[in-house]
Amino acid sequence: MTSFQKLSVESLKSLSRLCGLSSSHTKRELISNLNHAILRYSSSPSTLSNSSVWSPHVSNHRVLSVDMGLRNFSYSVLDLPDFEQIPTLSAWSLASILPHTALALTQPDFSPAVAAQLAYTTFVEDILPRFNPDTILLERQRHRSGGSRNVLEWTLKVNMFENVLYGVLTTLINQGALKAQICEVLPSRTKGYWIRNAVLATSSDGGGENMSTRRKPVKNKYALSKLVKVNLVKRWTEGVSFDNPAACKHVVFTESTIPIALQFHLSSSRSSRLRKLQSGATSAETGTETENADDVGLAAGRKLKLDDLSDSLLQGVAFVQWQRHRFELAKAVTNGADLAEFCKFMVDRHTPEMGMEELV
Repeated sequence: MTSFQKLSVESLKSLSRLCGLSSSHTKRELISNLNHAILRYSSSPSTLSNSSVWSPHVSNHRVLSVDMGLRNFSYSVLDLPDFEQIPTLSAWSLASILPHTALALTQPDFSPAVAAQLAYTTFVEDILPRFNPDTILLERQRHRSGGSRNVLEWTLKVNMFENVLYGVLTTLINQGALKAQICEVLPSRTKGYWIRNAVLATSSDGGGENMSTRRKPVKNKYALSKLVKVNLVKRWTEGVSFDNPAACKHVVFTESTIPIALQFHLSSSRSSRLRKLQSGATSAETGTETENADDVGLAAGRKLKLDDLSDSLLQGVAFVQWQRHRFELAKAVTNGADLAEFCKFMVDRHTPEMGMEELV
């Protein structure tokens, strides 16, 4: 722990965000979390290579990143031949996993038994046999709603599905039928990694860092962050084509995922909606229904929910980068490097990759 003691709290928070850890702790807790995160990299190569945890000593690792939902269930599959190589986006999909019946959408009929059968059918009979992942990332679901009865009811359904899914996967692991690491990912960690929090925390009486005091407060930060993430993936996919699948520096697209990448460049309406949200426009002005926040970021008539597709991809790429940052931090600590300089280098390297241009 002495290696981190000389760092300021802000530097520790920056390192925590870069490693996918919570930054809302005391200095002692931040140091403890960072030490725990890099501890496994001091293990022997033979120990790490025999585990399901991705590490520099594990090759051909597959990450399945899931953005939880019932009507909009999105996942991306990242293949990593080795620890340093850019991952290949082997699959990227969005679908409804609900049965095609009106009864499935009513609360009384959506019971734990129905949710359990959906989890089993979706994962055990479909996704797991098709992709055989080594790491499964499950986006942690919110436990609060926007106050609307419809949103509250839908939140309860998704929470129920999430709980039974963990039960199904844990049972398979304990029975030896699934050899994979299950990781829950808080949406706030992914958002904090790709979007600078101060950018979203604007107010009319002073604002956040790099924000104008004349700007109106953002009323719907959830919708704004969704749109920023879509624009970030849109920036990633610029230049991606069947002739140039490696135009993105974060992932290499495949023949099956390039058509989805091209979807991010079919409409410009998202930019105008983003500007309205920045200026404090109401949900009615932006065409966003507060009763159904999951529909944010989809232009009228669009078949693909780009915000959900963005979430599953950004979550997967963030996880990959978090592991690499932890490894780099472990090496820096072992080699006795100046951690203040190391932190500055890491922050400067990551900052251009964040979704900030659309907000300033």
